[in-house]
Formats: sequence, C-alpha cells, structure tokens
Amino acid sequence: MNDFERVEHFDRWLAGDPGRHLAALESREIARLLPARYYPVAAQVGATRVDVLSAVNSRRKVRLAGPGHDALPGLVATDFAALPFGQRSVDLAVLPHTLDFVDNPHALLRELTEAMVPDGHIVVTGFQPFSVWGLRKWMWLPGEKVPWCGRFFSTGRIQDWLALMGYRVRGGKMIMYRPPVKRAALFDRLAFLEKAGDRWWPMLGAVYLIHAQLETMRMIPVVPLARSARLKPRLAQGAARRVHLPVDVRRQ
Repeated sequence: MNDFERVEHFDRWLAGDPGRHLAALESREIARLLPARYYPVAAQVGATRVDVLSAVNSRRKVRLAGPGHDALPGLVATDFAALPFGQRSVDLAVLPHTLDFVDNPHALLRELTEAMVPDGHIVVTGFQPFSVWGLRKWMWLPGEKVPWCGRFFSTGRIQDWLALMGYRVRGGKMIMYRPPVKRAALFDRLAFLEKAGDRWWPMLGAVYLIHAQLETMRMIPVVPLARSARLKPRLAQGAARRVHLPVDVRRQ
C-alpha cells in the first residue's frame, strides 16, 4: 500500500468509530491552539473528510488530497512531494496525521516550508507511540489497515524535524485518552477518561498536536570584541529552549 492509499484509507477510517470522535476533538483543539488572528491563505494537507480549517479566520482555504480526488468538490488533488504552492504563499498549514501515512514525511515538511511566508504557522497532529493506541499499533498484524499500518512518530522526532526546517515550537497538547474501541456505545461511556487523562496522566495521550512558527531571519548587530565577552553569559541564558510536551521522554 502506497502513501496515497494509506491516506485515503485513513480518511475513510475517520468517518467511523472511533475516528469521527477523534476528528471532532482534533478540530476543536486545533482552533484553541492557534493564535486568534487572520490567516490570508490556510492549507490543510490530508484528511479530506474532515475540515480542520472550519474555525480558522482565512480569506482562502485550500484542502489538498492525493491523486484520484479531482472529482471531489473543494479539494485539490496533488502529489504530497510536489505541492502546488509558490514560495511565500501560505500563512498557515495543518497536517492532520499526514506525516503518519506518507512515504517521505520529511520531504513533505520541506515542501511546505518553502511555501511558507515569514513567521508562518504550522500545526502537526499525529499518533504518538507511548500510549494505549501506540501499544495497539505494535500488535499490528500484516493485512491490517489504518491507523495501525501508519508510522507513529514521537513528539521528539517531530520537534527535531521542525527545528531543522527553521520552526520554533509555540505550543502543544496531548489528547485522546480513551482506548481504540470500535463499539460506539462503549466509546461514549469512556468519555470521562478525557478529563481524567488530561489532568492525571497527560503524557499518555494517544494523539499530539504541535503548533510551530517559522522564524524570520533577523539582522544581528556587530558587537565590539571587548563588549562581546561581557555579553556571552546573557546570550547563553537567552538562548532558545526546546519545548517539551509531556510525552517527550523517549524517541522512536
């Protein structure tokens, strides 16, 4: 199964249980995580059956899907390794689990970065391996479909990729503490685990949301040598620190 087939199967999975609950929860949390501002051009890459940009204040919203989706209204069919954007044309990009299922997630991030405006925003969501859902993934058997055939990247791995692309992590959140049961009635009865997990074991959430912003290159003033020695300790204290999500304790 290639990456387009995996993304398409994941889209179908979102239409059933527990996928539709996860999609609704992610859409709500993405709106809360993003700064309340105007984004002239917002792009959603993947998850074609869910509109995670519905609450975003934007002039133009673009939803990208893989080949074969040309007939679906409101979607742009494209190759995820060659996105149809010009340089500095996207203000906000959201990747709802797309990195979990594409063949080359690093290439997709690089394509998006080239299209980002200075100080542009990106939100990445994905399944994290250190959870009940991650445990179920490691029990994956040949022939099983999404989401278990996807790659569950750790938050540390995603943050490293974003840092290499020039992003600075601005915030993050873990969600989905219920186990991946298919029975809708049982899944609904376990809803109390969401509040309990968010309070008592936030590091065990099945899904991460990471919000990052592309940093703009700034002019660095030339400091005389005599003064630079005195400034070194202050610069070291003010250096950028890595933002650790609760689950960021191991690497996949």
